[in-house]
Amino acid sequence: MISNRCKKYCTGCGLCSSLNKASLVKDKKGFSHPETGDQRWLSLVCPAEGKHQVWMDKTIWGRATHVYYGWSLDEKVRAMASSGGALTEIASFLLESHMVDAVIHTGVHNENPTGTMTYISYTRDEMIQRSGSRYAISHPLENFDDLDMSLKYAFIGKPCDVIALKNYMEVNSNVKQIIYITLSFFCAGLPSDTAQNKLLEQLGCEKSKCELLRYRGNGWPGFATAVDTNGKEYKMDYDSSWGKILGRDIMPACRFCIDGIGEVADIACGDAWYLTVDLKPDFSEHKGRNVIIARTPEGNHLLQKIKKQGLLYLVDFADYKEKLVYMQHFQRERKETMLAKKLAMSIMGRPFPKYSLKLLYSYYKGTEIKYSWWTFKGTIKRVLQGKI
Repeated sequence: MISNRCKKYCTGCGLCSSLNKASLVKDKKGFSHPETGDQRWLSLVCPAEGKHQVWMDKTIWGRATHVYYGWSLDEKVRAMASSGGALTEIASFLLESHMVDAVIHTGVHNENPTGTMTYISYTRDEMIQRSGSRYAISHPLENFDDLDMSLKYAFIGKPCDVIALKNYMEVNSNVKQIIYITLSFFCAGLPSDTAQNKLLEQLGCEKSKCELLRYRGNGWPGFATAVDTNGKEYKMDYDSSWGKILGRDIMPACRFCIDGIGEVADIACGDAWYLTVDLKPDFSEHKGRNVIIARTPEGNHLLQKIKKQGLLYLVDFADYKEKLVYMQHFQRERKETMLAKKLAMSIMGRPFPKYSLKLLYSYYKGTEIKYSWWTFKGTIKRVLQGKI
Protein backbone atom coordinates (compact mmCIF):
# COMPACT_ATOMS: atom_id res chain seq x y z
CA MET A 1 0.00 0.00 0.00
CA ILE A 2 1.25 3.47 -0.93
CA SER A 3 1.72 5.73 2.09
CA ASN A 4 -0.39 8.85 2.48
CA ARG A 5 2.83 10.89 2.43
CA CYS A 6 3.78 9.62 -1.02
CA LYS A 7 0.29 10.18 -2.37
CA LYS A 8 -0.19 13.63 -0.91
CA TYR A 9 3.31 14.98 -1.42
CA CYS A 10 4.40 13.36 -4.66
CA THR A 11 6.75 15.77 -6.45
CA GLY A 12 5.98 14.29 -9.86
CA CYS A 13 9.61 13.61 -10.79
CA GLY A 14 8.49 10.48 -12.69
CA LEU A 15 11.29 8.20 -11.50
CA CYS A 16 9.05 5.61 -9.84
CA SER A 17 6.90 5.39 -12.97
CA SER A 18 9.94 5.12 -15.24
CA LEU A 19 11.33 2.20 -13.24
CA ASN A 20 7.92 0.50 -12.87
CA LYS A 21 7.96 0.98 -9.10
CA ALA A 22 4.62 2.79 -9.08
CA SER A 23 1.70 3.70 -11.31
CA LEU A 24 0.88 7.40 -11.42
CA VAL A 25 -2.47 9.12 -11.87
CA LYS A 26 -3.20 12.80 -12.46
CA ASP A 27 -5.61 15.02 -10.59
CA LYS A 28 -7.78 17.70 -12.18
CA LYS A 29 -5.00 20.27 -11.93
CA GLY A 30 -2.50 18.07 -13.75
CA PHE A 31 -0.43 16.97 -10.76
CA SER A 32 0.62 13.32 -10.48
CA HIS A 33 0.70 10.96 -7.53
CA PRO A 34 1.27 7.20 -7.13
CA GLU A 35 -1.82 5.03 -6.87
CA THR A 36 -0.17 1.61 -6.57
CA GLY A 37 3.41 0.47 -6.33
CA ASP A 38 6.38 -0.65 -4.27
CA GLN A 39 6.18 1.26 -0.99
CA ARG A 40 9.44 -0.24 0.28
CA TRP A 41 11.28 1.22 -2.72
CA LEU A 42 9.45 4.53 -2.40
CA SER A 43 10.43 4.78 1.27
CA LEU A 44 14.08 4.84 0.15
CA VAL A 45 13.76 7.15 -2.84
CA CYS A 46 10.66 9.38 -2.69
CA PRO A 47 11.45 12.91 -1.40
CA ALA A 48 8.34 12.82 0.80
CA GLU A 49 9.91 10.00 2.83
CA GLY A 50 12.75 12.17 4.08
CA LYS A 51 15.88 10.12 3.42
CA HIS A 52 17.65 13.09 1.79
CA GLN A 53 17.93 14.96 5.05
CA VAL A 54 21.19 13.18 5.85
CA TRP A 55 22.79 15.51 3.27
CA MET A 56 21.19 18.69 4.57
CA ASP A 57 22.71 21.34 6.78
CA LYS A 58 21.07 22.85 9.86
CA THR A 59 21.52 26.38 8.56
CA ILE A 60 18.98 28.21 6.41
CA TRP A 61 21.13 28.37 3.25
CA GLY A 62 22.47 24.84 3.51
CA ARG A 63 25.89 23.37 3.02
CA ALA A 64 28.23 25.55 0.99
CA THR A 65 31.82 25.02 -0.07
CA HIS A 66 31.81 28.50 -1.64
CA VAL A 67 29.20 31.10 -2.62
CA TYR A 68 29.48 33.53 -5.52
CA TYR A 69 27.75 36.23 -7.49
CA GLY A 70 28.02 35.29 -11.14
CA TRP A 71 26.71 35.22 -14.68
CA SER A 72 27.54 33.96 -18.15
CA LEU A 73 30.06 36.10 -20.01
CA ASP A 74 28.22 35.26 -23.23
CA GLU A 75 25.89 38.27 -23.47
CA LYS A 76 23.40 36.32 -25.57
CA VAL A 77 23.08 33.63 -22.92
CA ARG A 78 22.91 36.15 -20.11
CA ALA A 79 20.13 38.09 -21.86
CA MET A 80 18.04 35.05 -22.80
CA ALA A 81 18.33 33.27 -19.49
CA SER A 82 15.98 33.62 -16.55
CA SER A 83 18.70 35.33 -14.53
CA GLY A 84 22.43 35.28 -15.23
CA GLY A 85 22.62 32.20 -17.44
CA ALA A 86 24.97 30.40 -15.07
CA LEU A 87 23.34 26.96 -15.37
CA THR A 88 23.32 27.10 -19.17
CA GLU A 89 26.99 28.12 -19.17
CA ILE A 90 28.00 25.41 -16.71
CA ALA A 91 26.14 22.73 -18.66
CA SER A 92 27.60 23.95 -21.96
CA PHE A 93 31.14 23.82 -20.57
CA LEU A 94 30.58 20.25 -19.37
CA LEU A 95 29.55 19.26 -22.90
CA GLU A 96 32.24 21.15 -24.80
CA SER A 97 35.03 19.96 -22.51
CA HIS A 98 33.74 16.38 -22.87
CA MET A 99 33.38 15.98 -19.13
CA VAL A 100 29.89 14.66 -19.88
CA ASP A 101 28.32 13.27 -23.03
CA ALA A 102 24.88 14.76 -22.46
CA VAL A 103 22.76 16.90 -20.16
CA ILE A 104 19.33 15.84 -18.88
CA HIS A 105 17.09 18.85 -18.36
CA THR A 106 13.61 20.31 -18.88
CA GLY A 107 12.44 22.58 -21.68
CA VAL A 108 9.29 23.72 -23.43
CA HIS A 109 7.19 20.95 -24.96
CA ASN A 110 7.58 20.86 -28.73
CA GLU A 111 3.81 20.53 -29.24
CA ASN A 112 2.41 22.36 -26.19
CA PRO A 113 3.64 25.89 -25.38
CA THR A 114 2.33 25.70 -21.80
CA GLY A 115 3.83 22.26 -21.20
CA THR A 116 7.28 20.79 -20.64
CA MET A 117 9.27 17.82 -21.77
CA THR A 118 12.54 16.23 -20.74
CA TYR A 119 15.43 16.79 -23.12
CA ILE A 120 18.81 15.16 -23.46
CA SER A 121 21.06 17.81 -24.98
CA TYR A 122 24.42 17.05 -26.54
CA THR A 123 25.62 20.49 -27.69
CA ARG A 124 25.90 24.07 -26.47
CA ASP A 125 23.49 25.18 -29.19
CA GLU A 126 20.86 22.77 -27.90
CA MET A 127 21.36 23.98 -24.34
CA ILE A 128 20.91 27.63 -25.37
CA GLN A 129 17.91 26.89 -27.57
CA ARG A 130 16.18 25.01 -24.74
CA SER A 131 17.15 27.39 -21.92
CA GLY A 132 14.81 29.40 -19.70
CA SER A 133 12.54 28.76 -16.75
CA ARG A 134 9.48 26.58 -17.22
CA TYR A 135 6.95 27.43 -14.53
CA ALA A 136 4.90 24.38 -15.41
CA ILE A 137 4.52 20.74 -14.40
CA SER A 138 7.57 18.67 -15.30
CA HIS A 139 8.70 15.05 -14.91
CA PRO A 140 12.46 15.15 -15.62
CA LEU A 141 13.12 11.56 -14.50
CA GLU A 142 10.19 9.99 -16.37
CA ASN A 143 12.40 8.34 -19.03
CA PHE A 144 15.30 7.46 -16.78
CA ASP A 145 15.16 3.77 -17.72
CA ASP A 146 15.93 4.74 -21.34
CA LEU A 147 19.32 6.29 -20.58
CA ASP A 148 22.42 4.85 -22.24
CA MET A 149 24.39 3.39 -19.35
CA SER A 150 27.64 3.75 -21.29
CA LEU A 151 27.44 7.58 -21.25
CA LYS A 152 28.15 10.26 -18.65
CA TYR A 153 25.38 12.73 -17.85
CA ALA A 154 24.87 15.99 -16.02
CA PHE A 155 21.41 16.46 -14.53
CA ILE A 156 19.59 19.79 -14.10
CA GLY A 157 16.38 19.73 -12.11
CA LYS A 158 14.28 21.19 -9.36
CA PRO A 159 15.62 20.56 -5.86
CA CYS A 160 13.08 17.77 -5.32
CA ASP A 161 14.13 16.11 -8.60
CA VAL A 162 17.76 16.10 -7.48
CA ILE A 163 16.70 14.66 -4.13
CA ALA A 164 14.92 11.75 -5.83
CA LEU A 165 17.90 11.13 -8.10
CA LYS A 166 20.45 11.27 -5.28
CA ASN A 167 18.31 8.91 -3.19
CA TYR A 168 18.16 6.50 -6.12
CA MET A 169 21.91 6.71 -6.61
CA GLU A 170 22.25 5.34 -3.07
CA VAL A 171 19.94 2.45 -3.94
CA ASN A 172 21.52 1.66 -7.32
CA SER A 173 25.29 2.10 -7.41
CA ASN A 174 25.33 1.78 -11.22
CA VAL A 175 23.60 5.15 -11.47
CA LYS A 176 26.49 6.81 -9.63
CA GLN A 177 28.70 5.81 -12.55
CA ILE A 178 26.66 7.65 -15.17
CA ILE A 179 25.58 10.81 -13.31
CA TYR A 180 28.70 12.96 -13.26
CA ILE A 181 27.20 16.00 -11.54
CA THR A 182 23.85 17.39 -10.39
CA LEU A 183 22.79 21.01 -10.86
CA SER A 184 19.74 22.73 -9.44
CA PHE A 185 18.07 26.11 -9.08
CA PHE A 186 16.08 27.95 -6.44
CA CYS A 187 12.43 26.98 -6.72
CA ALA A 188 9.34 28.55 -5.16
CA GLY A 189 6.86 25.98 -6.42
CA LEU A 190 5.39 24.23 -9.43
CA PRO A 191 2.23 25.87 -10.87
CA SER A 192 -0.72 23.75 -12.02
CA ASP A 193 -2.18 23.35 -15.49
CA THR A 194 -5.08 25.46 -14.23
CA ALA A 195 -2.65 28.27 -13.44
CA GLN A 196 -1.24 28.11 -16.99
CA ASN A 197 -4.72 28.58 -18.43
CA LYS A 198 -5.39 31.48 -16.08
CA LEU A 199 -2.14 33.15 -17.09
CA LEU A 200 -3.05 32.97 -20.78
CA GLU A 201 -6.52 34.27 -20.01
CA GLN A 202 -5.12 37.24 -18.08
CA LEU A 203 -2.63 37.90 -20.86
CA GLY A 204 -5.50 37.95 -23.33
CA CYS A 205 -4.08 35.15 -25.51
CA GLU A 206 -6.41 32.33 -26.56
CA LYS A 207 -4.94 28.98 -25.55
CA SER A 208 -5.85 27.39 -28.89
CA LYS A 209 -3.90 30.11 -30.71
CA CYS A 210 -0.87 30.27 -28.42
CA GLU A 211 2.36 29.25 -30.13
CA LEU A 212 4.92 30.39 -27.57
CA LEU A 213 4.92 31.06 -23.83
CA ARG A 214 8.01 32.29 -22.00
CA TYR A 215 7.78 32.98 -18.31
CA ARG A 216 10.99 34.98 -17.92
CA GLY A 217 14.16 35.96 -19.71
CA ASN A 218 15.06 38.41 -22.47
CA GLY A 219 15.89 40.70 -19.58
CA TRP A 220 16.00 40.16 -15.85
CA PRO A 221 13.45 39.23 -14.73
CA GLY A 222 11.91 39.90 -18.15
CA PHE A 223 8.22 39.51 -18.95
CA ALA A 224 5.85 36.60 -19.17
CA THR A 225 5.29 36.65 -22.92
CA ALA A 226 2.79 34.76 -25.06
CA VAL A 227 2.82 34.83 -28.86
CA ASP A 228 -0.18 33.74 -30.90
CA THR A 229 -0.45 32.24 -34.39
CA ASN A 230 -0.63 35.73 -35.91
CA GLY A 231 2.61 36.77 -34.25
CA LYS A 232 0.92 39.08 -31.75
CA GLU A 233 2.69 39.39 -28.39
CA TYR A 234 1.01 39.56 -25.00
CA LYS A 235 3.14 40.60 -22.00
CA MET A 236 2.86 40.76 -18.23
CA ASP A 237 5.44 41.76 -15.64
CA TYR A 238 7.06 39.11 -13.46
CA ASP A 239 5.56 40.29 -10.18
CA SER A 240 2.05 39.97 -11.63
CA SER A 241 2.51 36.71 -13.56
CA TRP A 242 4.24 34.84 -10.76
CA GLY A 243 3.09 36.70 -7.67
CA LYS A 244 -0.60 37.03 -8.55
CA ILE A 245 -1.27 34.01 -10.78
CA LEU A 246 1.23 31.16 -11.08
CA GLY A 247 2.57 31.27 -7.52
CA ARG A 248 -0.94 31.13 -6.06
CA ASP A 249 -1.73 27.66 -7.43
CA ILE A 250 1.18 25.30 -6.88
CA MET A 251 1.68 21.59 -6.24
CA PRO A 252 0.70 20.42 -2.73
CA ALA A 253 4.24 19.18 -2.09
CA CYS A 254 5.59 22.67 -2.77
CA ARG A 255 3.61 24.20 0.09
CA PHE A 256 5.43 21.94 2.54
CA CYS A 257 8.81 21.70 0.83
CA ILE A 258 11.88 21.85 3.06
CA ASP A 259 14.35 22.45 0.23
CA GLY A 260 13.71 25.12 -2.38
CA ILE A 261 17.41 25.97 -2.75
CA GLY A 262 18.99 22.80 -4.14
CA GLU A 263 20.80 21.72 -0.98
CA VAL A 264 21.47 18.20 -2.25
CA ALA A 265 22.89 19.25 -5.65
CA ASP A 266 26.57 19.83 -6.38
CA ILE A 267 25.83 23.36 -7.58
CA ALA A 268 22.69 25.47 -7.03
CA CYS A 269 21.84 28.78 -8.70
CA GLY A 270 19.23 31.39 -7.89
CA ASP A 271 18.31 35.02 -8.49
CA ALA A 272 20.64 37.43 -6.70
CA TRP A 273 18.10 40.24 -6.81
CA TYR A 274 19.22 43.81 -6.32
CA LEU A 275 17.58 45.40 -3.30
CA THR A 276 15.51 48.55 -2.95
CA VAL A 277 16.21 51.11 -0.22
CA ASP A 278 13.73 49.30 2.03
CA LEU A 279 15.52 45.96 1.40
CA LYS A 280 12.89 44.47 -0.92
CA PRO A 281 13.82 42.55 -4.10
CA ASP A 282 13.99 44.94 -7.04
CA PHE A 283 12.07 43.44 -9.97
CA SER A 284 12.78 46.30 -12.36
CA GLU A 285 14.81 45.30 -15.40
CA HIS A 286 18.54 44.69 -15.02
CA LYS A 287 21.21 42.47 -16.52
CA GLY A 288 20.89 39.03 -14.96
CA ARG A 289 22.81 38.06 -11.86
CA ASN A 290 22.96 34.67 -10.11
CA VAL A 291 23.81 33.58 -6.65
CA ILE A 292 25.87 30.45 -7.32
CA ILE A 293 26.40 28.04 -4.45
CA ALA A 294 29.03 25.33 -4.79
CA ARG A 295 27.66 22.79 -2.36
CA THR A 296 30.43 20.24 -2.84
CA PRO A 297 34.18 20.55 -3.45
CA GLU A 298 33.60 18.95 -6.86
CA GLY A 299 31.10 21.66 -7.71
CA ASN A 300 33.49 24.41 -6.66
CA HIS A 301 36.36 22.89 -8.63
CA LEU A 302 34.18 22.87 -11.74
CA LEU A 303 33.21 26.52 -11.28
CA GLN A 304 36.84 27.55 -11.00
CA LYS A 305 37.69 25.71 -14.21
CA ILE A 306 34.91 27.51 -16.07
CA LYS A 307 36.02 30.87 -14.66
CA LYS A 308 39.60 30.26 -15.85
CA GLN A 309 38.28 29.67 -19.36
CA GLY A 310 36.69 33.13 -19.31
CA LEU A 311 33.17 31.78 -19.66
CA LEU A 312 31.67 32.60 -16.28
CA TYR A 313 32.02 35.73 -14.17
CA LEU A 314 32.48 34.80 -10.52
CA VAL A 315 33.07 37.01 -7.50
CA ASP A 316 32.90 36.05 -3.84
CA PHE A 317 29.53 36.61 -2.19
CA ALA A 318 31.07 36.82 1.26
CA ASP A 319 28.06 38.30 3.05
CA TYR A 320 25.48 35.98 1.45
CA LYS A 321 24.00 34.98 4.81
CA GLU A 322 23.07 38.58 5.51
CA LYS A 323 21.96 39.51 1.96
CA LEU A 324 20.02 36.39 0.94
CA VAL A 325 17.53 36.84 3.76
CA TYR A 326 16.29 39.85 1.76
CA MET A 327 17.01 38.72 -1.79
CA GLN A 328 15.37 35.35 -1.20
CA HIS A 329 13.09 36.09 1.75
CA PHE A 330 10.55 33.44 0.69
CA GLN A 331 13.17 30.69 0.92
CA ARG A 332 14.13 31.88 4.40
CA GLU A 333 10.52 32.08 5.61
CA ARG A 334 9.53 28.68 4.27
CA LYS A 335 12.23 27.01 6.35
CA GLU A 336 11.76 29.08 9.49
CA THR A 337 8.01 28.38 9.59
CA MET A 338 8.04 24.70 8.56
CA LEU A 339 7.96 23.53 12.17
CA ALA A 340 4.75 25.52 12.74
CA LYS A 341 3.21 23.93 9.63
CA LYS A 342 4.15 20.45 10.79
CA LEU A 343 2.64 20.99 14.24
CA ALA A 344 -0.58 22.35 12.75
CA MET A 345 -0.92 19.46 10.31
CA SER A 346 -0.21 16.93 13.08
CA ILE A 347 -2.90 18.45 15.31
CA MET A 348 -5.36 18.26 12.41
CA GLY A 349 -4.45 14.65 11.72
CA ARG A 350 -3.15 15.32 8.21
CA PRO A 351 -0.20 13.55 6.55
CA PHE A 352 3.04 15.49 6.30
CA PRO A 353 6.43 14.86 4.64
CA LYS A 354 8.79 12.90 6.86
CA TYR A 355 11.03 15.64 8.22
CA SER A 356 13.43 15.53 11.14
CA LEU A 357 12.12 17.55 14.07
CA LYS A 358 15.69 18.44 15.02
CA LEU A 359 16.27 19.86 11.56
CA LEU A 360 13.03 21.85 11.61
CA TYR A 361 13.83 23.19 15.05
CA SER A 362 17.27 24.32 13.90
CA TYR A 363 15.55 26.43 11.21
CA TYR A 364 13.00 27.76 13.68
CA LYS A 365 15.52 28.99 16.25
CA GLY A 366 15.71 32.76 16.27
CA THR A 367 12.46 33.23 14.34
CA GLU A 368 10.05 35.77 15.74
CA ILE A 369 7.24 33.91 17.50
CA LYS A 370 4.56 35.99 15.78
CA TYR A 371 5.51 34.66 12.34
CA SER A 372 5.32 31.06 13.48
CA TRP A 373 2.00 31.77 15.19
CA TRP A 374 0.56 33.34 12.04
CA THR A 375 1.74 30.35 10.02
CA PHE A 376 0.31 27.89 12.53
CA LYS A 377 -3.10 29.61 12.55
CA GLY A 378 -3.11 30.00 8.78
CA THR A 379 -2.39 26.30 8.26
CA ILE A 380 -5.18 25.29 10.63
CA LYS A 381 -7.54 27.65 8.81
CA ARG A 382 -6.69 26.24 5.38
CA VAL A 383 -7.23 22.68 6.62
CA LEU A 384 -10.67 23.64 7.95
CA GLN A 385 -11.47 25.32 4.62
CA GLY A 386 -10.48 22.16 2.76
CA LYS A 387 -7.67 23.90 0.89
CA ILE A 388 -4.94 21.52 2.11
